[in-house]
Amino acid sequence: MKNVLMEDVISRYENLVLAHNAYVKEHDNEDEMLRAFHQREKMLTANINTLQSILNRDPFVLVLIDGDGMIFNSTFLRDGEAGGKAAAAALHDVAQRWAVDNVMETPGNVKVVVRVYANLGGLAEVCNKAGLISTPGQLADFARGFTRGKTLFDFVDVGSGKDRADGKIAETFKLYLYDYHCRQILFGCSHDNGYARLLEQHTDAEALRRVTLLEGTPFEKELAVLPFPTAKFAGLFRESKIALPGTLDLLTGQLPRPRIDSRGLSAASNVFTPRTSSPYAPVFASGAVGTSQLDGQSAISQRVPHFRTTSLASSGNSSESGITGGVGSWAAVAKTSSALPFTDIPRLPTATVELALKPILRNLKGQRIDETLDYDREEVQRLKKLKMCNQHYIGLGCCHYNAGKSDKCPHRHDVRLTTQERYWLRVVARETPCKKSFECDDNRCIYGHRCPFPLATEGSARGSGMCLNGDNCRFSRDMHGVDTKVVKKTLITGAF
Repeated sequence: MKNVLMEDVISRYENLVLAHNAYVKEHDNEDEMLRAFHQREKMLTANINTLQSILNRDPFVLVLIDGDGMIFNSTFLRDGEAGGKAAAAALHDVAQRWAVDNVMETPGNVKVVVRVYANLGGLAEVCNKAGLISTPGQLADFARGFTRGKTLFDFVDVGSGKDRADGKIAETFKLYLYDYHCRQILFGCSHDNGYARLLEQHTDAEALRRVTLLEGTPFEKELAVLPFPTAKFAGLFRESKIALPGTLDLLTGQLPRPRIDSRGLSAASNVFTPRTSSPYAPVFASGAVGTSQLDGQSAISQRVPHFRTTSLASSGNSSESGITGGVGSWAAVAKTSSALPFTDIPRLPTATVELALKPILRNLKGQRIDETLDYDREEVQRLKKLKMCNQHYIGLGCCHYNAGKSDKCPHRHDVRLTTQERYWLRVVARETPCKKSFECDDNRCIYGHRCPFPLATEGSARGSGMCLNGDNCRFSRDMHGVDTKVVKKTLITGAF
């Protein structure tokens, strides 16, 4: 029994020794691992601190502006280069203060980067016509001063062309949206609903925290409903759209008369009597229109029809006295005109000779290519809202309207358009696909033969070859991404 007990004790002891050795070995391994973990932790902490310092280095706020619609106040524009430098300094200071007050963890010396994209030539012409600047060159001087005012400020002239500024702004926006160094994007686009498509693709929580819409003119309807925060820098940008003077009336050859409040005026008042030249007066038998009345636009006279072979403007009896029944009154106009032979007013052709004689462009595959049209985006959007009949104004004529059944056509026929607006209306018509697609041989066709919208670069439609409208686009899939290199031109005199 003693032997058995001793063997049991010895066996237990040996087992304990083995277990102890195993525990000691495991402990040593754990100590080794712990030391390795501590070293790795120190290394990773140092790396994180280095990366954090790199990320926190040179933080900046990006001010991205569509200069074609968000325009600086005329007080800056008129001062040319000095005004540009003053505008740059004012924008820098107010954007920096705003960022410190509204963006978390923004240092007081945060940098301000400004990118303004605009068609400088077109914008200068509009501002000059509107009286904001005395010469178009002042805007170029302003842009140069703005760029020189701050080292991180750029006023970029994108030139004329469809969506050139929009495309650059959209790509710049996407480039900096999730850049950690860019603490905030102040997006100046309040005048253009077109940017709603871009912003709708980036409404996640991170984007909503990093983007603020900058207001110049009041926000358009589609932008106002977006969930992005907004800001307004008073005194820097115009708060209303540019209103150009009245354009030339193609029927009268004159600028529209201003609206006059007739309350308190008598029937003999001169506001109710015709001016020296009646509505027919600017049109002479030779087809020429006085250059002083047209302000240099005498070229339009070639499209103005003749109403009478003689005019009141050429008569020595015309008067502006405004006396009722006088030679300058409407009664005298009617009396004088009644003795003249009646001349029917010729109907203006809706499709001009220039359009009818244009050749049809085709690519290597023989597909029809629509020529590029330069246009004013805001004016095109305005015309689209009027819902006018494209066939009536720029096509072969609306069949319902010509048949005296204008109520059958859902579009308007009562809007008087200028030559420039008729040209822009062609851009609107291009957004409707032609039923004959690439095979159309009608050189008077006003509809689109390829999708005019840019290809999608984000979302589910990315890489599919479809445009930003995706599956909702009215153009078929094969009408997207069409080769626009012209290899052949055909001139056809009639429609098929």
